[in-house]
Amino acid sequence: MYRVCLMFAFGFANPLALIWLAAAAVPVLIHLWSRRRYREAPWAAMEYLLAAFRRRARRVQLEQLLLLAMRMLVVLTLVLAAAEPYLRPTSGGLPLGGRTHRVLVVDGSYSMCYRPSDRSRFELAKDFARQIVHQSRQGDAFTLVLMGRPPRAVVGTPALEPAMVLPEIDALQPVYTGIDLPATVALIERLIETARRELPHINNQEVFFLTDLCGEGWLPRLPADATERFRRQSAALAEQARLVVVDVGQTSAENLAVTDVRPQQPLVFAGQTAAIEVSLRNFGRQPRKGQKVMLLVNGNLLGQQTIDVAPGQTGTVLFAHRFEVAGEHVVEARTDSDPLDLDNRRYAVVPVRGELRVLLVDGRPSPDPFSGAADYVGAALSPSSGSPLAVDVAPETALSERDLAAYDCVILCDVARLTFAEAQRLDAYLSYGGSLIFFLGENVQPENYNQVLGGETIVSGKGSEATAASKMPRLLPARLAAVLAAPQGRLDPLGFRHPIVQPFQGRQTALLTAPVMKYVKLHLLEGAQAQVVLAAPGGDPLIVEEPIQRGRVVLVATSADKSWTLLPLWPSFVPLVHEMVRYCAAGGQHSRSRLVGEELSGTLPIAAADAKIEVETPTGHTQSIIAHTEADRVQWRFADTLHSGVYTVSIGSPLHRSQSFAVNLDTAESDLTHLGIERLQSEVWPGVPLEYITTWDGRQSTAAASAPPPHRPMHVGLLYMLACLLLLETLLAWRFGYPDK
Repeated sequence: MYRVCLMFAFGFANPLALIWLAAAAVPVLIHLWSRRRYREAPWAAMEYLLAAFRRRARRVQLEQLLLLAMRMLVVLTLVLAAAEPYLRPTSGGLPLGGRTHRVLVVDGSYSMCYRPSDRSRFELAKDFARQIVHQSRQGDAFTLVLMGRPPRAVVGTPALEPAMVLPEIDALQPVYTGIDLPATVALIERLIETARRELPHINNQEVFFLTDLCGEGWLPRLPADATERFRRQSAALAEQARLVVVDVGQTSAENLAVTDVRPQQPLVFAGQTAAIEVSLRNFGRQPRKGQKVMLLVNGNLLGQQTIDVAPGQTGTVLFAHRFEVAGEHVVEARTDSDPLDLDNRRYAVVPVRGELRVLLVDGRPSPDPFSGAADYVGAALSPSSGSPLAVDVAPETALSERDLAAYDCVILCDVARLTFAEAQRLDAYLSYGGSLIFFLGENVQPENYNQVLGGETIVSGKGSEATAASKMPRLLPARLAAVLAAPQGRLDPLGFRHPIVQPFQGRQTALLTAPVMKYVKLHLLEGAQAQVVLAAPGGDPLIVEEPIQRGRVVLVATSADKSWTLLPLWPSFVPLVHEMVRYCAAGGQHSRSRLVGEELSGTLPIAAADAKIEVETPTGHTQSIIAHTEADRVQWRFADTLHSGVYTVSIGSPLHRSQSFAVNLDTAESDLTHLGIERLQSEVWPGVPLEYITTWDGRQSTAAASAPPPHRPMHVGLLYMLACLLLLETLLAWRFGYPDK
């Protein structure tokens, strides 16, 4: 069931005056006393009078009772007028009897910041929460919950005094995320159970959902079993408490949001002109013509353009900017204001590189030109290639001796085997945001790679005494099997879907005709995120890529020299190697982008264990971070990302560096489509009894004050009634006479 209603509560401004209701018994006592104060004596002459009196005794008795009732009513009216009764409108039909525990659930998602008038939806919801508190009876209890992702119990222990919950309502702020409805229902159930244990004398339970019923949050996308569990939990909650949905939303709301801002190039180098793409989406039903789009770089206005965006469509504009200086640059896109300003701007952090530093590890070095395993890769990455690269060629010992964190990418060519210590260093390097490229070859020992880099569990001891010592981190996107002879045919780019081979699409390239004589058969791991970049003629994976830790790993199943393939002799080899390096080095940029509510985190070398780490938030506050040392690295985390904007993490001595993160709104909540009561009951809570109150159709003020709603005093009417009763009592007394005397 549901209802849209306005009810009234009855009360007294001066309830102590009701004590005088006992005075209504005074006329009765006087009447009884008057009948007993005369002594009856027989008198012969009176017998004739009594006979006549008995004939009208019945009428006289009724007259006396009527006069007595009138006098009692005069006293009752006088006392009630002194108690000043009133009628007070209530929006939720609050029960008049017993004590009630009310759970006030305020929607904190950023769609509640939509401002249809001079007050936002969130402010209207807070006003309504205050009204509920003011209208409640003395002794009622209150719990306050802020819906978000996750929900938060602001007042978890039931408050028995309005003064304990009203300041918390005043202090509520939206959380700029979506909502987690199943988690909210579970939290409410726990709060009600706690209230029943702590306040056993309160039997009534009510839950008020103060929300805009935005469809994005109120239609949770859950698996079938989770949906069924959520609905059972909601039905159980409805059996324990009266559910009231207070809708502060609107059936139609126009909104346009900036949904993306990013450079089109995966890597931006100093001195280069980058194309920056800004996307706007019209979530409303009306076309947006001449919408202004502004781009700012490091707080300075770069330029502005206008765009038309059709209803339900996304439009894009391109800006060009030349980044002269290496370092981190903050890019911000803005559009014109509308009733929901929060999503009218979006941020991106663009790390501009001076150069890319690459460590090239040669597993089979040779003094002869182009005889070593890494010689062709080194030539492809030489400065003459035109890319800002700095390449260090080193033997296998570099994996243990070099500071890997100083490199953007590490390339291993035909390295025979790796130790567990080297694997741990590579794992730490990936956690810093570095990337790895493996070229295989005739020296590679697949069993060693699988054991040390494949995430296998290390077993110590033999026979019955064997125990699992530890599980090594997985650094490979696939398991290595036997070496195969490649069949004749062209390489398969798989539709050029992967970014590494996309630049080759539509070109007359010799990449696909490069002969491959041998390769290691690769087996993709179930459940991994690995993607096949390029396939051998028989369909087996030839190049596989996967994001691991905060970096990327590319595994090439063939060699980097001409021992297994002639690809290094093909003109496509140089751009292919460059694309692999660029793609890997660009992986760190994606880790600089977060959504509101998501955690910021990072990994530092063990040398930074005592470094001071601080975060400057978009609100201008600075907070310190306590880092945790884990084995050979330092981990830091920061979870208080409740505002959109740029967060800057400063790391003190000995590193003396900073990192910026762009935290943006999840624009799914920008879709203000109103769910409505019909869809709420059919798609969210089918069969769950609830009451529905709307504040946007005129039945409830959209600018309610925080003070209690006005009373409708009744004592003035009672005084007029008292005057009428006194006049009527005088007339009846004159008409009936005074039979008691």
